Amino acid sequence: MTQKKTLKLFQKKASLVAMPPKLKVSEWADKERVLSQESSAEYGRWNTDRAPYQREIMNALNDASVEDIIVMSSSQVGKSEKLNNIIGYFIDYDPSPMLLVMPTLEMAESYSKDRLAAMIRDTPAQNKKVSDVKARDGNNTLLHKKFEGGHISLVGADLPSSLASRPIRIVLADEVDRFPEAKRIKIA
Repeated sequence: MTQKKTLKLFQKKASLVAMPPKLKVSEWADKERVLSQESSAEYGRWNTDRAPYQREIMNALNDASVEDIIVMSSSQVGKSEKLNNIIGYFIDYDPSPMLLVMPTLEMAESYSKDRLAAMIRDTPAQNKKVSDVKARDGNNTLLHKKFEGGHISLVGADLPSSLASRPIRIVLADEVDRFPEAKRIKIA
């Protein structure tokens, strides 16, 4: 075998075992995320450039020096879609145990049905990793979805017992201003 052919062979083999490039959350979303028709006014492929102010917020999750990210904003500016991009990133690209806290259990159930299930169904990188709700393995329920390397649990802040004793790497909270007063998550 010639030296040139040997080099090509080693390069090909090395490319098969090489680590994928490190993606940031927004880069993952631009590459993989699909917005669902029933949960988005402009469904189809996600494009961070449509709302570039979201990029820095999402990418803060990839900064090792950042521990807490707090977003204060008006309604209907893409917070839920940012949350879905973050959840999708950790399901597909950096599997981890996650917890999504909503003000009430009812709101957690609604978010799971209306937003999370649609994202998992319509984003190919997700639907390959989270089993179908109809599967009998119990890995995908309304409030708990397992995937290789992690899971996401959805809970309501109105039930303190649902917040206890969980080994969680990523904690997400939405609509914190609507949490029951005594149960507001203290950040900082």
